[in-house]
Amino acid sequence: MRFMLTALLAFVLLPAVAKATPQFTESQCQMLNAQRLEVRRQLRQPYNAEHGQQLQARQKELERLLKQHCKQPVKDPPAALAQQPLPVQPLQQLR
Repeated sequence: MRFMLTALLAFVLLPAVAKATPQFTESQCQMLNAQRLEVRRQLRQPYNAEHGQQLQARQKELERLLKQHCKQPVKDPPAALAQQPLPVQPLQQLR
């Protein structure tokens, strides 16, 4: 009985939680994807172990953000409206 109740609650609540994730704008998603591609480019270059770990962590974070916030990106607002910054650190040369 408890299993049925738990399964029913999970079935009802999980879609609501999944839809609650705010989506980034198209330009923000493009910027994140460009950063992801840049990190991949850097991973193909020679690097030491510490730098490699930093790059891999950054790549993982970018992929998480893209997967979570760029499923259905919203259209970019008109240029007259102020753009909100992304809640991520800017891409830096991780060296």
